[in-house]
Amino acid sequence: MHLSFYTYSYTDVLDLPIPETLAFAAGVGYTRVDVSGTHGKSSDPRSFDAARRKLTRETAERFGLRVAAVITHAELTGTIAAGKPLDLKGSVDLAVDVGAPVVTFHMGGPQEGIAPEALWKKTAKTIRTAADYGSSKHVSLAVDGIWPTWIDDSPDALQRLFDDVGSDDFGVNFDPCYLELIDIDPVKFFDRFANRVRHTHLKDYVGKYPKWTHHIPGQGSMDYAPLVAVAAKHKYAGTMAVECFTNMELTEAARVGYRTMTAAAETAGTSFVGAAT
Repeated sequence: MHLSFYTYSYTDVLDLPIPETLAFAAGVGYTRVDVSGTHGKSSDPRSFDAARRKLTRETAERFGLRVAAVITHAELTGTIAAGKPLDLKGSVDLAVDVGAPVVTFHMGGPQEGIAPEALWKKTAKTIRTAADYGSSKHVSLAVDGIWPTWIDDSPDALQRLFDDVGSDDFGVNFDPCYLELIDIDPVKFFDRFANRVRHTHLKDYVGKYPKWTHHIPGQGSMDYAPLVAVAAKHKYAGTMAVECFTNMELTEAARVGYRTMTAAAETAGTSFVGAAT
């Protein structure tokens, strides 16, 4: 397993320079970074233009990093209902350009004017088309977990989605924080979907759905050691990414997140590739 730092809050929302942000992440000890699938307020992957793609990949390589995942933001079902489905093929192309093996996306919920079963079928078809394209480029798709207001609102619904899409290159972005918020045991979730986990996002929280606050990993309610342990048990070879937010200063977020996760790995009797202890 590799440990990644998700840069979106810093390089995109706060507009911090890419070279300085990636240099800092590498200096802390991360071996991977996650990047946004867009730039600015656009939901179009082409907003992450050629110059920014080149800068991101070359900077990552210069500091001994690789891009672990491209993270999209618009909800898929909403874009389908609007007649402009999320450009997952374009996101796959972006992933190829920056050297990432995974594209994640948010599902979204029911849409007014579209019957639930019709929306489900349109969504599964859209994912399958994009997953087939991703397969040809050696890039996997991962739905960013489950959520009570989304059409994939439970583990069983997620399994149905996997069955209906029918692609080995479509999986899930494991997000244990959001699972705990809705009273789903993340260890049991990983056990069930181990062969579908394509990426992992790690954040912390205090509270319970629907009222909670996010915190830097290690400063909230999460216990990460069992999560690293279950991933190691299943020989998960992907990336676990520390995800922080704009109210969390970069240097503290990156350092605390790194210390928290390397300590969790040590407790679990394993380690992240290249991690300094």
